Amino acid sequence: MSLWCVQGGRHRLRKLAGAALCALLAAAIFGCGRTAPEGMWEPTKDDTAGIKAAVEANKGYFKTGLAELAMQMCDTALPGTTRTVLYNEIRGNRFKGRFRLDGLQHALDTTAYELKYTFIAGLDTLKQETTCTVTLAETIPGKVLMHAWKKTNYLYDSVIIVPPAETLRLPFYSDTFASCDTVIEKKLSGASIEGCVLKKTDGVWQLWKMAGGGRFYVPGPEDAPYILRFFLKSRDNRVDTVNLRPDTLHYGIQRFFSLDSGLLTYSVGDWVQVTNLLTNQGDAYDYVYFNDRRYELRDTVKFDSVSPGVYRLSLEHIPAPVLWENEGDFNATAWGIPIRIKGGGR
Repeated sequence: MSLWCVQGGRHRLRKLAGAALCALLAAAIFGCGRTAPEGMWEPTKDDTAGIKAAVEANKGYFKTGLAELAMQMCDTALPGTTRTVLYNEIRGNRFKGRFRLDGLQHALDTTAYELKYTFIAGLDTLKQETTCTVTLAETIPGKVLMHAWKKTNYLYDSVIIVPPAETLRLPFYSDTFASCDTVIEKKLSGASIEGCVLKKTDGVWQLWKMAGGGRFYVPGPEDAPYILRFFLKSRDNRVDTVNLRPDTLHYGIQRFFSLDSGLLTYSVGDWVQVTNLLTNQGDAYDYVYFNDRRYELRDTVKFDSVSPGVYRLSLEHIPAPVLWENEGDFNATAWGIPIRIKGGGR
């Protein structure tokens, strides 16, 4: 399952069909940078139960803030060149209804919860360490609600004759926006990918390392937009680079980091801004989530109302047409980055 999308016990996840996918993700998604044991061994039933218990006990570390508690306002000025592109769109293709939004809410399914994961256990014969790499993969059902304050109006069905004898009827819309008060709903069904490493210490399985980030793809990795990198700029001009793939100098989400000393760390009272986002989408909505609040990309995220601990800072990247066209399901990619907040010292 994907524990990083558990929302304080409110939002539950459904089972991803087939353990084969999880086994594939374990090798393909988190192979880079993980500590590979020298020898393999067959875990006992007690080990399997202990591993499950350790993951369950630490599931609070794997949550994200994508599911808002209620409809939350958005900036009505669309980012980048979207405004110009949108007006060209409605004049160039009037067979699609379009809207302008000023509110947004993710509503994830709360009806089911089942722990489902695969793991690879191993023994380092040199260090005498017993570790377990856990891959968590899950489908996430739900919907996205958007409040439209302007929309193009349906005018009539346009009849199109396709030779030799086919007739199409397509809805035809106005080429200007009219004021409205409408909630538009889009289906959300995506795949979440996460991982961690457990270590057996004095006979007890304990969380040891976390992946540099979890990923949420809607509808799936093959069809969702692509994020490559972004920067987190904080106080004192500190800049942390978050990459899809890690290197020797920079942080990457496809690598495991020590829970005690490897995570990106800030202090209570610090702040960050997301900059230099690199993706494969030019026109897009980008939102930052932290501690049950959504921020515009340009906003400053302040760590002044939290206690010390491990939290998720999430970045969501949504192709702009998804949030201006009436038809179609939701499409997006989100990264959830674990960060450690320590007591304020400045």
